[in-house]
This record gives sequence, C-alpha cells and structure tokens, in this order.
Amino acid sequence: MREALFTDETEETESGPVRFNILVCIDGSEESERGLKYAVKIGQGNDADITLLHVRPVDKGMKYGVDLARQNMLDWGIELPGMRALKAARDQLFELGFLDGDWSEEETRKRVYGDPIGDVMKTYTDKNDTHIALKSMVAPTIASGILDECELNHYDLTIIAMHGKGGKNVRGEIKWGTTRTVVTEHHGTVLLARDIEENHGHLICVNDEKSIEAARQDAILASRCQCPVYLLSVAETEDDLDAAKDAIAKARTAIEAAGVEVVDTWTDIGNARDIIIERGKDFSVIVMADSSVKGFRRFFQSSVAYYVLQHAFNSVMIIR
Repeated sequence: MREALFTDETEETESGPVRFNILVCIDGSEESERGLKYAVKIGQGNDADITLLHVRPVDKGMKYGVDLARQNMLDWGIELPGMRALKAARDQLFELGFLDGDWSEEETRKRVYGDPIGDVMKTYTDKNDTHIALKSMVAPTIASGILDECELNHYDLTIIAMHGKGGKNVRGEIKWGTTRTVVTEHHGTVLLARDIEENHGHLICVNDEKSIEAARQDAILASRCQCPVYLLSVAETEDDLDAAKDAIAKARTAIEAAGVEVVDTWTDIGNARDIIIERGKDFSVIVMADSSVKGFRRFFQSSVAYYVLQHAFNSVMIIR
C-alpha cells in the first residue's frame, strides 16, 4: 500500500461544508474527454472539486534519462508518458470555463521506489477554495493506481472511459480488464463513460430496496447537471409485475422526497438485461445498484448488472 501523498483536503470540518469530489481517469482518448466534460457539468457551482488522474506503469528500465525526466515532469513537459493527456485535459477545463478567474498553483512530487520520476501533482485553488488537481501516478498496473487513489481520497464519483460496446479497446486507452477490476474492487460509485452525451437523462433501474436507495442517490447526482430522471423496473414474468410496479412507486416517492422530478417510468416484462440495454440506448447514462450479494467480487455475481456494464451501447453508472 502506498502512503498518502495526495490527501483529501475537502473533508467536512467545523469551518466548512462537505465538498463534492469527482475523480476523472485520463487516458487521452475522446471518451475520457467526454467523461471530463460530464464531470464539469456535474461539478458546476462552488462546492465541487475535480481530480484528473493518469496512471503509468513503473519505469524500471529507466527509459528516460533520470535528471531530464524529473525536470521535464516538474515542468509538465509533454514528452513524458501521460503528460500530454493531462495537459490536454487541463486545457479542456479552460475551454469549458471551469478554470476561469484567479487560481493559485502548487506542485508536489514524491519519489516512488523503482521509478526515476515518481508521482507528481499540480493543484489549482481559487478564492472559493475549489480545487482542481492534475495527478501523474506511478503504479504496478493502471487498475491498482486508480484503486489506490480511490482508497486514499474519498470521491463521490469516479469516472473511467470505456471504449466500444463489449469492451473493445484502442491501443493506449484504458482496457476492459482495468475497468472490470476497478468496478469490482472499488467501494464507491463509478461511471463508465462510453459515448456519453449530455441532456439525454439518467435511466435508473430499480427492483429492490437497495436499488431504490441507489435511485435516490443518483437522482440527486443527476440534478446537479440538470439531467432528467427516468425509472425502469423489469419483471421476469406476469407474476412479478406487481413487485416491479411497487419498486417503481417506492423509488418515485424517495426521489420526489429529495426534491427531484421523475419525468417518466416504465414497467416491462421479459429478459431484464436485454430490455435495460435496449431502453438505455436513448439515455445519457444507465444507472444500476451494486448487487446485494455478499462476498468478494460480489458485483460480478449479478449477471444482469455485469452483462449490461459490458454490453450496453452507452454509459453505465454503478451506485454504491
């Protein structure tokens, strides 16, 4: 376990409110750019902090000259792995207006055993104490680096780019195996950003008490970016229809009690995973609760959630 170089500076204190923390994993792809744009929309206002994270493998071979590598990293040189993607993401924040105004800058570096460059972070802070952090982290694998960051710092939402239906990948982009590991082992809410578009709403799937609470949580999240909320419950047979309708009614009550409007609802009968994927195509995000099954890798014991995550045409959010 790595020590906490990058500590969470936004926990609730006696002098200030809890802040909304978003982690965006950057791989330089169009999908991660879309994920960042969505994060900015969710994080609008003065109560949200955004961290951009790029993880690279330990450079045991020291491909780069040590002194030159360190200097370039401190200068945020684009020649080093991941720096081009992070700088492009930072420029995107300027273009989106999220880094407008006066911001102070601070750089932090930590040596990591076996790597000549180590971890580097640049933090921007404004007068409202909003933090934008760009982090280049060294780890044995991309997944372990993301999980370390999530464990060391509390994030309300982690966004990872996902490329293509069924986990197709382009060289250099975050792969399905990484995504699967993070979703399996992370204890927080994860958004798998795939072909994500704004303003198409969240389709929240409900079927039990845990999913109803997840629906309430996501509705509050969706309201941050003015995303309309819709509900779907799927009954396997006619005999299950009443239970599905009851789940919809309870979820609607919980969401409206939180001050969020439910635009429309559906109760369908049939194969849940196919229906969710087909209806979900018209929305920005399909939202599902983590499985209630206990034990290690509990999420992947839920065949419906796993299938939807891997095969959906669009983004999928797992609420925990």
